[in-house]
Amino acid sequence: MTDKEKNIYLIGFMGVGKTTIGKQLAEKLNKIFIDLDEYIESKEQRSIKEIFSNNGEVFFRQLESDGLQKLKNESAIIATGGGIVENEQNVNVMKQTGVVIFLNAPFHVLLDRIKHDQSRPLTKGGENGLYKRYYDRLPHYHLAHVHFDTSEQTPDQVCHQIIHHLMYREAEK
Repeated sequence: MTDKEKNIYLIGFMGVGKTTIGKQLAEKLNKIFIDLDEYIESKEQRSIKEIFSNNGEVFFRQLESDGLQKLKNESAIIATGGGIVENEQNVNVMKQTGVVIFLNAPFHVLLDRIKHDQSRPLTKGGENGLYKRYYDRLPHYHLAHVHFDTSEQTPDQVCHQIIHHLMYREAEK
């Protein structure tokens, strides 16, 4: 299976730009775009915030893993939830069925982007809770095939870097 036939998984902390960059990347590569959170909301017929509120994070993480299993053969750009990497099996599925791209930015940049976003259930823990979550996830994010910093670039610039990297990967094969 070539990279063109595989999924491209975008991982990273909330606010890093996975959805924005994913949509642009899908358009440029003529692939479908799937936001895993939106996929879950569609299947559950309720928001992520409601799922967290009514059923908790553990239930949501199971829905996330189930969704990943269902989408693993789509040949799409898939923007994942920030916590998908907390499950080692999810990381293995992504690495086996696609190219895993870690989008990153310094914590203070991400905090500025998300601190007033009430749609994100995990922001309720405040800055200290987010800080801990970010640094706890970093080792898992670093298991990605490639990393890109989104802090001082436009989504379009990040897309061009990703495309360049994918073309280079394909040429090496």
